[in-house]
Amino acid sequence: MKTPVALPSFAALALLSGFLLSGCAAPATPVDVSSACASVSLTTTPPTCERPYDTGVSVRLPETAAGAVGAVARGGEVFVTSTGARLAMSDSARDRVLEGNAYASTIYQAQISNGTVTEVTPVLTVPSGATLARALGGAVLVGEITPYAGADVYDTAGSLPVVVALDAAATGDLLHGTIANATSAVALSDGTCAPALTAAGSKNPLQGTFTSSLQLSRDPSMHTSFDDELVLHWADSSSGMGAGFFPSVATLMDADPLAATWEVGQHGNPVSGPGLVLQRSSAAIDTGRSCS
Repeated sequence: MKTPVALPSFAALALLSGFLLSGCAAPATPVDVSSACASVSLTTTPPTCERPYDTGVSVRLPETAAGAVGAVARGGEVFVTSTGARLAMSDSARDRVLEGNAYASTIYQAQISNGTVTEVTPVLTVPSGATLARALGGAVLVGEITPYAGADVYDTAGSLPVVVALDAAATGDLLHGTIANATSAVALSDGTCAPALTAAGSKNPLQGTFTSSLQLSRDPSMHTSFDDELVLHWADSSSGMGAGFFPSVATLMDADPLAATWEVGQHGNPVSGPGLVLQRSSAAIDTGRSCS
């Protein structure tokens, strides 16, 4: 007498079929992100990173067997996992992360098929202000600013030294800062000195709404998909922008470093305004030393 063999249920067959069609991607299991940041709120869905770690890797993700927890790097071409793998994304996955520009503030758990991310599930939100503050908070930016040439024109062939001091913490999604050498010379701890912009007389670029008070914000997909810009706000109707210093969520994973230089071009109305080329300085502002 033959022993009867139990046939798999329809639900089990459907699950097996889905597993095979997905390229053998394992079913997603819940990810514990409670220790991903120094402070995580578990009262939201998904949880929220209230404060990244101050030292070391800012966002520390749990490693999974497939390394499938991570974030989208700038440009939207690569998904960076907690294990450092850099994976291409399918068109459907790219469309998914573009909804509401979610990729700019989200950690995902990814389904991977044949080395490509095919599906993503949000597991942690990192607010824009938290990302900005951790990537650039308290930074001193040094470089050049274009001089004023009169009649709302700026001399793109000339330059004046400029020092920008950024606040340590963000206010909402904005990181405030100040042009430190707007009205007085600024000494830096490396021995250099930036003269006051007012010393340039009629060439002082800070004219009208272009003042020493600045605010930075992240603007993902500004003109096209994944066109990520860091915006320097001079006033409500005037700003400058450039992509080099736009921090992605993957930047907080030490996986998507900022560029060495941030080139800031005028954006908005008026169309003419100061242009800046800035680098992050390892020197601090030396308030105990005078210079001219």
